[in-house]
Amino acid sequence: MMNLSIRWLIRSLFVSAACLFNLTTAYAGETANNKSEDRTVKILTVGNSFADNACTYLQQITESVPGLSIEITKANLGGCSLERHASLIERCAEDDGSKPYSNTYCLEDLLKMDTYDFVTIQQVSSLSFKPESFEPYADVLIQFIRKHAPPAEIMIHQTWAYGADSPRLMEWNMLREEMHNGLVTSYQVLAERYGLDILPSGQAFYRVTLESKSIDLWTQDRYHANMNGCYLAGCVWFGKMFGVSPQKIEFVPEGMKPETARFLRRIATKELRVTKKQN
Repeated sequence: MMNLSIRWLIRSLFVSAACLFNLTTAYAGETANNKSEDRTVKILTVGNSFADNACTYLQQITESVPGLSIEITKANLGGCSLERHASLIERCAEDDGSKPYSNTYCLEDLLKMDTYDFVTIQQVSSLSFKPESFEPYADVLIQFIRKHAPPAEIMIHQTWAYGADSPRLMEWNMLREEMHNGLVTSYQVLAERYGLDILPSGQAFYRVTLESKSIDLWTQDRYHANMNGCYLAGCVWFGKMFGVSPQKIEFVPEGMKPETARFLRRIATKELRVTKKQN
């Protein structure tokens, strides 16, 4: 009887030790996996104020997800079109004193400054729905980026249509839906021509207008993004660049209702899922 009790005790101690070893190993493995997920993405935006809008909260959005961070470099000029960005490449080549970006850099300088994961390009919003305005300037820009930053993936920032009550739309005698459909087509044609991926900010904006009548996305000028629009675009960029669901984002801008932030994150997630299926 004594021998049986001793054998049972020894067996129990062995099993407990084995379980403790497995638990410790599993925890160590989990910790290692979490560490392996740490990632910093580096981006360069070649755009205008709409790219600034999309990046307004992008760093806070990213850093609210454990292990992730982003470094943002900008070649943005207010109201800058693809044509102007392309012409600045030529101007810099002809004039050593020309430094159009932050009065300090040419695009080549910025492209060579770091090793980027992504470089974004876009058309100015007032021409975004006119496909004839994209070329040959997009080609000049894309080839220049590929030459001077070959490791980077070029992504197209799909800008958004204006608010339905925008004075610009009234001046153009255009509906928001017409502008939206036109820019979606223009950016899709560009993406297919060069084999590029799209940051679907415009589609996300439009989806909000379909699903909510109370959430406004535009500032008083009715074309730049307000806090809601900047947050939405940032969620789209984050989800697309990191391949992580915007639902994991914890950051909420000061002054934004938590339920509004949840709704916008859900819209971004849904749009990225739809876009992925379409591709």
